[in-house]
Amino acid sequence: MTAAPVRAGAAALLAAVASLLAPDARAGDIPTSLTERYVRACKAQGPGFMYIPGSDTCLRLGGYLWNETYSNSYTDYPAANARTYWVSTFGLLTDARTRTEYGTLRSYTDLRIIWRTAEPWGEGRENGADFQPYDMHIEFAGFTFGYTQSFFDFYANADVMGTDPATVGDQTQLPVLGHSWSLPHGFAAQLSLEGSSARDQGILPVVASPGPTLDDDADTGGTTRWPEIVATFGQSGDWGDFLLSGALHQIAQAPVSERIGASTDDWGYALQAGVMFNLPFIATGDTLYLQAAYADGATSYLGLIDPSGRFDAPDAFQRLDGSLARVRGWSVVSQYLHNWSPRWNSAVFGGYGRFDIADPLAQITYGTSGIGNWNVGANLNWTPAGPFTVTLQYDYNLYSADDFRPSANGLPLASQAANQIMLMFAATF
Repeated sequence: MTAAPVRAGAAALLAAVASLLAPDARAGDIPTSLTERYVRACKAQGPGFMYIPGSDTCLRLGGYLWNETYSNSYTDYPAANARTYWVSTFGLLTDARTRTEYGTLRSYTDLRIIWRTAEPWGEGRENGADFQPYDMHIEFAGFTFGYTQSFFDFYANADVMGTDPATVGDQTQLPVLGHSWSLPHGFAAQLSLEGSSARDQGILPVVASPGPTLDDDADTGGTTRWPEIVATFGQSGDWGDFLLSGALHQIAQAPVSERIGASTDDWGYALQAGVMFNLPFIATGDTLYLQAAYADGATSYLGLIDPSGRFDAPDAFQRLDGSLARVRGWSVVSQYLHNWSPRWNSAVFGGYGRFDIADPLAQITYGTSGIGNWNVGANLNWTPAGPFTVTLQYDYNLYSADDFRPSANGLPLASQAANQIMLMFAATF
């Protein structure tokens, strides 16, 4: 056999194989093109998003680890309160985004495992770990479903670090069913129904001795319990953000879950205005927050902090005839973040809030006509590497009574103060 026929036969065989493979290769061009398009779309969602083959979903996995040491100097607190304790937090983040004909479907979770040697402002206890779902919600076609931050919140302790800060401000996680409307020029409006249990501050009787209580004589309005009704309007732009918030709150004996007919026919409300300014003319990344709130029968929206836990602001006091005297209050907060360099920044923050007791008998029973709550603080943050930050933070909290008189059911003292220093090591991935 000569070489020419062999070469000709080999060429014919290769041509036949190529003709058989060509259709499959051409068919594979389409999925490859789609994959590349999806990969580009996932990158457009932000850093860290990956394309899941065989789906329309982009997924980002992340997490963080915080290790914090707290040192507290209390005035007139119980001797058993932990002066020094440790907290370690591991958080797992997932953010899945799927393209649909109705827009992007987003599923977001922030799950935490927290190990601590003491509760904040409380007694030391045996070491233990707690599982805490912090955020689990779905966003789709403008709707938000799940457990997440209240739509009412704005400042939300921005740039205040740590698990246990003693700061006046709004930061509440609760069940939410809401809708957001995007409007021209960066404006947006929101309306939501939110879980009420985290907002119930309860009703206190105006007498220290046994007498009429909500269970005995008050008109509780049956077992019907309305969720919080929250509405907001705001704008976001290069200059910064602003948000106007309003909430309606059905006053109830807390906790509602432990009794029948604990809700009342009385409603409270809260209003809030917040603004954040970007200040690049001072330094890149600098921001200033300003916020003010007012509440009538809905004191949880003021963001007050009582480290002693002895006299949280109730939503109302119950008079001897069973009627309710709503508690009114207000709060203001501010915070400034300054970037000294790419590796160093610090925040200075502070707030003041108060609530007033209008009923004369309630003032006598609880030994005060009102409570004022101060807090100030600052932190210094060093980031030697992008995913690693060391923070040193100080904050001071003062909870004091006006026109103080000793009372069995009121504050144990005219005022209680707490100094707190925190050292935190945080890593993200």
